[in-house]
Amino acid sequence: MHTFLRLCRHSASAFVFGLLAGCAQFPVANPLPADEPIKTAVRHDDVTPRALLAYGRHVAELDPAGFARELKALEGQGADPMSQMRLALLHAQPRAEADLAKATALLDKLLANRSPDAASLHPLARILHVQLSTRARLLAQNEALLAEQQAGREAVAALQQKLDALTAIERSLPAPAPARRPTETTQ
Repeated sequence: MHTFLRLCRHSASAFVFGLLAGCAQFPVANPLPADEPIKTAVRHDDVTPRALLAYGRHVAELDPAGFARELKALEGQGADPMSQMRLALLHAQPRAEADLAKATALLDKLLANRSPDAASLHPLARILHVQLSTRARLLAQNEALLAEQQAGREAVAALQQKLDALTAIERSLPAPAPARRPTETTQ
């Protein structure tokens, strides 16, 4: 039985290596280097979802000064659907200056807009809205857990203080007198 298992193991290994060797003969069309990300130029006049995703990647790499400049530029552009989407992407960034509630409100407003320009952005806006709502819910749960953890630490510290006080009282009490044995009286 032992030799049968060893034979099966070797046969399976040989089969897999044979498949891999056979696949190695076919050329791969236009391979991308694994260490180089796909670079996409960010154009503010492009309205495709791919351009919006490239814009989201672009704003994720901004430093605080660049973030402030981009925010100021977008807030001055008006309330067209594309500007709302870009502003929502900017506010969706996980940084201190970003505002998750504002990003969600912008997406709500965009999803309520029934114009053809806004309708073309609805699928991406829905996906982003779900992601932001989930992130907001998880952040709220995290804050609640941190508050519970802090309350637990405070309760443990208070109990430790009480225990230390009881230990100090116990040490300050005089040692108990040795117990006397009752003497037997013989009559």
